[in-house]
Amino acid sequence: MGAMYELSPNPTWVDSLHGYVKPYWDALLNGDFAKGVSSAQLTVPEMQGWILQTYPFIHAFPKFLAEALIKVEDDYSRAFLIDNIRVEKAHAEHWIWMGMGFGLKREEMLDLAEGNKPVLRDVQSLTDWLWYINTKGSLAEAVAATSFGIEGMTGDLARKVVAGFESYRGRPGVEMGPKTYKWMREHSEYDDVHPKIALEIIKRYATTERMQMRVMLAAKRSIQLLDQALHVGYQAYTPADGLLGPSTEKRAADRRSDRRVIAQLLPFPDRRFADRRGRARRAVA
Repeated sequence: MGAMYELSPNPTWVDSLHGYVKPYWDALLNGDFAKGVSSAQLTVPEMQGWILQTYPFIHAFPKFLAEALIKVEDDYSRAFLIDNIRVEKAHAEHWIWMGMGFGLKREEMLDLAEGNKPVLRDVQSLTDWLWYINTKGSLAEAVAATSFGIEGMTGDLARKVVAGFESYRGRPGVEMGPKTYKWMREHSEYDDVHPKIALEIIKRYATTERMQMRVMLAAKRSIQLLDQALHVGYQAYTPADGLLGPSTEKRAADRRSDRRVIAQLLPFPDRRFADRRGRARRAVA
C-alpha cells in the first residue's frame, strides 16, 4: 500500500473531529477496563468474560468493512478496504487464540458468533450499530465509525493493555504463549496506520459541513458503544464476592461522575430542537 502512506494535510474541520471525540476516547483509554487489564487487576473470569462476549463483534468485523466497500467510488479507498478485510479475517482467528490462552474453549466462542447463544445486550448494541452505519450510512460515516473510531481506539487500547497480559502468566487456567499475545500485538501496529488512512478517505468523502458533523457523531457513537461493551463484558463475569465491595461502588460512582463531566465538555454537534415559528423550546425525550 505504498501510496497509502502519503498523507495529505488536514483541513481545519479535522481538528474539530479530534477535539470532539477526545473526551470519549480518553474516558475509555483511562477507564476501568483499560486500567484493570493493564495492571492485571481483572480476575481471570473477568478477562474471559470480555474476550468471550466481544468475539462475535470481532468475527463480524470484516463483514462491516465489506458493506462499506460497496459504497466506494475511488481506487484509493477500495484498495484500503480490500486489504483491511484480508487482515481482519486473520485477526478473528487470533482472537480465538487469545481466548484459549485465558482458558476459554474455541467451541464456546464460536457458539456466540454463530448465534447459538445470546450475547449481552450492550455488547450486541455495538455490533448492531456497526451493521447499521456500514449498510445505511454514507461511506464517510462508515469509515469514521469503523476504521477511524473502532480501529483507532483499539490501537491505543492494545498498546496500553498488552503489557498487563504478562502478569497473568502462571494463574490457574492461563497459558501465556505467543499466540495469546498475537491479536493485541498486531493491533498495536496495524491500528496505528489504519486510522490515518481512514482519515484520508473521510476527508475525500466528507466534503460538506453537514457530512462532517455526521462523521463526528458516527465516530463518537462507536467509541461510546465500545466502552460500554467492554465494561459490561467483564463486569458480567465478576465473581460474586466482588460485586458489592466498596471499590466496585466507588468505580461506579466515578464512572457516573466522569460521564457527567464529559457531557458538559463538548456539546457540539448535538442539536437542540425548536419550533420554526418561534415558539418556546421544549425538551425532547
